[in-house]
Amino acid sequence: MSKRIRRVVTGLNDHGQSTVLIDDVSPHVHDGGATQVTELWSSSESPVKFDNKTDRAIYPMVHDPAPNGSLCRMLEMSPGFNVPEDIGLEDLLELASAGYQAMQSDFKPTLESVKRHPTFHKTDSLDYLVILSGRLTMLMDGDEQVTLEPGDVIVQQGVMHGWQVEGDAPVLLFAVLIDANAA
Repeated sequence: MSKRIRRVVTGLNDHGQSTVLIDDVSPHVHDGGATQVTELWSSSESPVKFDNKTDRAIYPMVHDPAPNGSLCRMLEMSPGFNVPEDIGLEDLLELASAGYQAMQSDFKPTLESVKRHPTFHKTDSLDYLVILSGRLTMLMDGDEQVTLEPGDVIVQQGVMHGWQVEGDAPVLLFAVLIDANAA
């Protein structure tokens, strides 16, 4: 990741006073080649309990939040990701399946999803995403797509989607994923 992400995590000390529990660059970085993910924090319950004084970032990373949980992460997506023209759909499906399986995702790519785009997938979560830098096109079902720029916010409600970086600059994206009852 070109920018290491600093986390400042607050909480209460033994006297019930506010304090900084963690002030450091997150060491939880997953380098997936074209995409790097920095895990910042997670919860595994709702409502969240504030009695935890240890690092709650989940590493190695998982694709989806725990039941009743949430994930907070930063993603950097590199430009220029192209599928080699000589790769067949079956091989692309195998690669995509292995990737989602490695992230412990319940999502199972299909020939149709990888044909749309290798990143085309679904999460069973409510995702809040903020574009911090770069230009990113969000692919939807059919041929629908939306190009996003810094400051744009996506509220992703458990739908199929994919990502395509536009231009020569990487995209920096802040994301909070919250477990949901997806259809």
